Amino acid sequence: MSSADKNAEASPFSKEGLIAGKKRAFNVVLFLATVSFLCMLYGLYIDFFRSPVVSATYYLTPEEKNTDASSLIDPQPPEKKAIDQNQPSQNAELIAQMEQEKKTMEETAVVLKELVETASEQPVLPESPELQQLQQKKDTEEQEKIIEIAQLQKERDEQENKKLTALNDLEAALAAFESVKAETASVSSDSSKPVQQTNQKKPEEKQTPPKQPEQQKKTEQKNDHSPLKRFPVESYQAELPQPDLIKTTLLDSLPDFSLIKKGTPANAIPLHIIEPLPELQEESRYGKLPVKNENTSAFQAYSRPVDLPPQTPYIAILFAGLGKRTNATEAAINTLPNCVSLSFSPYADKLKTYIADARRTGHETLLDLPMQQGVFPDTDPGPLGLVTGLPEQENRKRLRKVLGQDVAIIGISATANENFSYSGTQMKPFFDEIIQRGLIYVDGTNDPRMPKFKTAIRPDIHIADNFHRAAIRARLEQAKQIALKKGSAFVRVETVPISLLVIEEWIKSFEPTEENPVSEITFVPLSYYVQQKEAKK
Repeated sequence: MSSADKNAEASPFSKEGLIAGKKRAFNVVLFLATVSFLCMLYGLYIDFFRSPVVSATYYLTPEEKNTDASSLIDPQPPEKKAIDQNQPSQNAELIAQMEQEKKTMEETAVVLKELVETASEQPVLPESPELQQLQQKKDTEEQEKIIEIAQLQKERDEQENKKLTALNDLEAALAAFESVKAETASVSSDSSKPVQQTNQKKPEEKQTPPKQPEQQKKTEQKNDHSPLKRFPVESYQAELPQPDLIKTTLLDSLPDFSLIKKGTPANAIPLHIIEPLPELQEESRYGKLPVKNENTSAFQAYSRPVDLPPQTPYIAILFAGLGKRTNATEAAINTLPNCVSLSFSPYADKLKTYIADARRTGHETLLDLPMQQGVFPDTDPGPLGLVTGLPEQENRKRLRKVLGQDVAIIGISATANENFSYSGTQMKPFFDEIIQRGLIYVDGTNDPRMPKFKTAIRPDIHIADNFHRAAIRARLEQAKQIALKKGSAFVRVETVPISLLVIEEWIKSFEPTEENPVSEITFVPLSYYVQQKEAKK
């Protein structure tokens, strides 16, 4: 055999080398397993066969040779036996102690029961006089709120009944007008036909006894459904004029829109300030806000001066809500006398143009302040309106947006019949800001139950509904009687075409004539009325 073949056989990576290696490994594993098994057997033998047994050995002394056999069954040390001999006495003491504790617990239970019974009869915490006063005050306030709510509900029902009555009266008037028209047409048609005599007997008519004067008067009062009965005049005892709808025709009672002038009147005397003065303004993020300085204020600078004080009782008139209807706004600016003051809505598209035109025709100008009416959002005053429930900062921002319109105004007029100022504490910060900026504030109602600030201007007569000629004339006649009695009166009117025409006619009726060279009533701008009212205070 060659040396190369021997090296091949000796190589561990050859076939024979690998088989020899596996055999050696198997023999090693077998040897280790056998040693482990033998060790395990030895351990078991030690645990089960060579472990010591627990045993107890007792040695009896010569004195204890006569011990009972039972004591050997349960041997006990001498000390334990001694203790067991004293056990009956200890049990007696323990029983006596438990009896004593039981008796004590029963006595405690009886005492607690008596305390609970007596506590249920007496109040837990005695009420102090302060608590009683607070409770009485709270009960009184709740009762007042209930009464107030009931009163408001009653007034609301009365208003609804008035509206229904007005509608019924209008329907009755229309029916009466149609019946009169039909009778007139039938009479005219019968007169054109020849009269034919007939021998037919007429059915016997039942004769009714004549009515007594008192009964006839009651019947007339019962059948009288005139809408004017809803407008009582305190000191005016004469009969009020009947509605034109009954006196004439429906078409004759409508406004005459041909009276609206489109251009500025030729005889108009403009105010000396048309645009706002820079020294009475301050820049802000909401626009140019009006302010007052040491010398003057917006109310004083933009007012219409009165050369000659009136020698007779005077009336100031304010038209509010202008700017929403083009025809009505132009009519107010161009046809109303310059003694009438005008208030414009901040939502008007051509607000600055309207106010400038109004001042060019001699009218004092104000701005309407949108405010909540009724329940929000059923009546939404818009993005510039003051709304109950909004944070004060949000309402203040809206107020300043209204004031920052960069127009010449003498004051702010509240929305008609608003209820935002019903809570005086809610309206006070906004009212104070308006006054501090040199403006006046005109209330949106003449209701004496509504809260009123000391320097606010409240109208004596407020024409805000029932816009027909007779109703408007009745309210104006009431304003005349107030002026004759007190020396002055203030009328606020919500702008509609019929109110413009009726009031224009009413003002012209007081112009001096040859028979009456001195007018019974003088009309003045709102600023003069306010100044005289403050002077009287």
